[in-house]
Amino acid sequence: MTAEEYRNYLDQDFSDVDINEMTDLRMIKADGNKPLQERRDIFLNKVGNPYLVRIGNMKVKVRFANNGISMEQAFENMLLSV
Repeated sequence: MTAEEYRNYLDQDFSDVDINEMTDLRMIKADGNKPLQERRDIFLNKVGNPYLVRIGNMKVKVRFANNGISMEQAFENMLLSV
């Protein structure tokens, strides 16, 4: 995924997405035996926009604090916790 694609996802607004078309994060299961890159690819394919997700009947906008790590590292840390 390119930086521009990430930026487009990040800039997407709640009103642009119908909650019924979003994948519920509770339904995504990660296989901890697979390499991180493969888990990342599977997650992105299932969820679409990693910054605007659904949990039950609630839309959630994901933001990462600027604490000196890259967005990619923050995203990997999030995947490792799923």
